[in-house]
Parts: sequence; structure tokens; C-alpha cells
Amino acid sequence: MKPVYLDMTYFGPHEHSIIDFSKLESTPIFLISGDTGAGKSTIFDAMTFALFGTTTNDGTEGRAAKD
Repeated sequence: MKPVYLDMTYFGPHEHSIIDFSKLESTPIFLISGDTGAGKSTIFDAMTFALFGTTTNDGTEGRAAKD
């Protein structure tokens, strides 16, 4: 399965971010990079939340996804 499009609103540090993965179809591999705390892992948490309705954070450490 390949991600196609991700729209995050108030998810982690992303006030409103759109990632259009379809622009990366011509490349077999890509890199998600940025400063510490920029929200790189949150992109994967958002994808997990979109697919399964939960993330790795259950609320015991900071804000849970449902918040």
C-alpha cells in the first residue's frame, strides 16, 4: 500500500499540513527530514490514526490522539 494524500489539521505540531505523496510516484524512495520536534514522527502517527483510529500515544504521555 502506498500513501497518496494526507491532510492534517491540529494534529501534533501541524496546525494545517497537506502532504501529497502522489507527487513522489516517480521516485522509489523519499526522505522525511526536519529539525527535532518538527513533526516527522507525527506524519506516521497521523497515517496510523487515519487507518486504525488510534496512535502510539494512549494519553499517558502528553495529549492523546482523540484530544
